[in-house]
Amino acid sequence: MEIFDFSKPNTTKKVRAAKKVLEQEPGVNKQQQNKEFYDQALERIIQLLKKNTIPLATPTRRLLQRPQIYKFGPKRIQWKNFEAFCNQINREAQHVSQYFFNLLGTEGQIADESLIIRGRQTSTQIEASIKKYLNVYVICSMCRSLDTSLIRDVELRIYIQECKACMATKTVPTLEISDKKQS
Repeated sequence: MEIFDFSKPNTTKKVRAAKKVLEQEPGVNKQQQNKEFYDQALERIIQLLKKNTIPLATPTRRLLQRPQIYKFGPKRIQWKNFEAFCNQINREAQHVSQYFFNLLGTEGQIADESLIIRGRQTSTQIEASIKKYLNVYVICSMCRSLDTSLIRDVELRIYIQECKACMATKTVPTLEISDKKQS
């Protein structure tokens, strides 16, 4: 039976490695120094973000009003707070109404501060249409902010959505304006 002596290294490589470890000065090794440097750099980046770009460092959430939808006669519905909704999302009432008329395949009109839509749509259909409009024309695809503006390029005949928070731009589909008389 062989007796193994584990206290002695059996190769010269192990001896050299052991000498290197013993010759190192006691204290902080390179891994600890790198981690401390990384933590300091990360903390500095976070502080600079908070200082210079408040909207990106602290996310804000804006709640929109629920649409107030009522029956208006046998075959019409009325969206009472339509103008307030358009002001909240910073869009023209004509653009928003045209989107809804095209999407729902119906006609309507803007009266006072409300939108009157022909047809028998339910409030859930209107809310689903609002979500589609917000995703396509209002919400920034980069930072998910509602603080955007819609600019029409006359030469190219396209709409450009520009985010005021992150300055991102993207093109959005143009609306087909129907020549039907709105009543």
